[in-house]
Amino acid sequence: MTTPTCCRVPALARWLPLYLPLSLALAVALPGCGGIGSVGEDVAGALIDGVVCGLRNCTESSTLNIDEISPRFTATQAAGDNAVVVEGGLGKSANVFTSVLMAPNEQLAVSVDGSPEVAMSNPDGKRLSYTTRLTARSTQPVVQVVFTRGGVRHVSQVTLPTGFTVLQPAGAAQLTRTGAALPVRLSMATVGTATASASGTCTRTDGSSFTTQATGLNARIEGSTAGAYRLEPTDVDEALTATSRSFNNNDTRTPAVSRCALTVTWTHAVQGSTPATMNRHGALLGQRTATHPLSYDAQL
Repeated sequence: MTTPTCCRVPALARWLPLYLPLSLALAVALPGCGGIGSVGEDVAGALIDGVVCGLRNCTESSTLNIDEISPRFTATQAAGDNAVVVEGGLGKSANVFTSVLMAPNEQLAVSVDGSPEVAMSNPDGKRLSYTTRLTARSTQPVVQVVFTRGGVRHVSQVTLPTGFTVLQPAGAAQLTRTGAALPVRLSMATVGTATASASGTCTRTDGSSFTTQATGLNARIEGSTAGAYRLEPTDVDEALTATSRSFNNNDTRTPAVSRCALTVTWTHAVQGSTPATMNRHGALLGQRTATHPLSYDAQL
């Protein structure tokens, strides 16, 4: 017998009993099957928030001194885009697994190239992460992230590196598991300052699929030529295989990667300055990026 769609237990129900009595867990998980409806959804939402904060070790900023709070932000401008995207949040000291939640009397704001400051938005509404997109006026935008507590401003600043583009490959590129490395040329005057990551969709030999997001590709520097790199098939295959297995409890028996449709992002990042008043483990990275498509075929 096929279970009605409204009564199929979502993945949430698999772990709800770990945190709630089974009867309440099912009521929350199955509001469409005569459960507790919107109340159940509210409880489920609160529970999910609690689990997320449990994983991220959420801490109210009001319980911390200013020198315990670490600003953690990136300011990124993509090739061909005149805007800078600033993203990030607040952490505690050097602990990368702790998220600090801002108090009502605190604020995060951003300015680019001396423009008026704009308050950062909190898309999830949970005070975990913040973002802003502002137009840049210069070729190397200067970005300031301002954390204000009790009327006192704490300013982080970074000047983005020079922008660049992908010169080679000029269009869609293909990489095969047994083929030659893919040469890449970036319009950069520096050697070895860029990193490569891949995002996209891959299929496995059993027909299943997975999505990869910002998977590092271990790009190799090509001699001493400015902006010259190569992507080795073995490096790419190892990175994608590791990502594939991560979705299957890192089981080495996971079917092999077959094909991938990827976007490769090349990033040049520089470290900015953070206020001496805040924790020294904070960071503001200024990044320029450029992309190109890549088709990977592990069967060839």
